[in-house]
Amino acid sequence: MEYEGRILRVVGNEVTFKLDRNFDIAEAKRLSITEEPRSIIRVTDERNITKAQNGMIYGLFHDIELYTGYPQEWVKSVLKAMFSAEKGIESFSLEQYSISQVFAGEFIEYILEFCFDNEIPFKYQKFHLSSDITRILFLYLKHRSCFVCGKPHADMAHYEAVGMGRNRKKIDHSKHRFMTLCREHHNEQHNIGLPEFMKKYVLVPIKLTPEQVKEFNIGG
Repeated sequence: MEYEGRILRVVGNEVTFKLDRNFDIAEAKRLSITEEPRSIIRVTDERNITKAQNGMIYGLFHDIELYTGYPQEWVKSVLKAMFSAEKGIESFSLEQYSISQVFAGEFIEYILEFCFDNEIPFKYQKFHLSSDITRILFLYLKHRSCFVCGKPHADMAHYEAVGMGRNRKKIDHSKHRFMTLCREHHNEQHNIGLPEFMKKYVLVPIKLTPEQVKEFNIGG
């Protein structure tokens, strides 16, 4: 069992917490050999990897395990070794939230690139929980994968309406924001309207530089 929360009050050796969800006392007692369950208090360094980032990393490990059949611990050790070799660093630990948010973001980006390059489908889609959402969705746009479900070969969709009859080859696309949507979700976006669609899926459209617009072949 693991909970996060804030310390509200400290009086000697008595500490009062406000947790991020209700405490499951029944489960705690089931795990304990005594009537009063024991716990460990660990004060987190808020510059370190977040719970959402940690969950995303292990979610991606699980996706790779499901697709390849290799055990998650093996996937974890191989990707850590590959990332360390590319960065020219010693091996690192994911235990006890010991890496920084910036390092975690770079590792998540590396795993996502690995998945895209090897056409590994994603099951873990709660990317809106991550502090790295813009970087992550940029990779989705780069690889033309749906922002919502991860399907490949997605449509490049303008966030700001281009307008009927305008020549898309003459538009400065760097002044627009983009997202990639599979046919199913692109149709849904048109059916329910853009504001409702963005609210439903908590998406962040991406703005591109003129060089990126050219690289991604937007507008022909």
